[in-house]
Amino acid sequence: MEQEIRILEDKLEEFYRTLKDLKKKANTLNQENQRLEKENKWLKEQLPNSKKKKTVTTVKEGQDALARLYNEGFHICHLHYGSLREEGDCLFCISLLKK
Repeated sequence: MEQEIRILEDKLEEFYRTLKDLKKKANTLNQENQRLEKENKWLKEQLPNSKKKKTVTTVKEGQDALARLYNEGFHICHLHYGSLREEGDCLFCISLLKK
């Protein structure tokens, strides 16, 4: 009976050692994961922001569209937007085109 108890105690000690090793590995992996997440975030910040490029492209396309409308003879200013220009150039429209 004593021998069986000793065998069980030895198995429990081995189990606890294995459990302790697994906890250490899990902790190491968790720390590595946190470090990699920080590095990934930093690297993403270093990349050119594609959303900003899209916004710039969209703004440029919008300005081109307004210039086309103005050249076709329409107001693009907030005062008369969309109405036909009848008396030459509009200073409000021109100021918008220069921005």
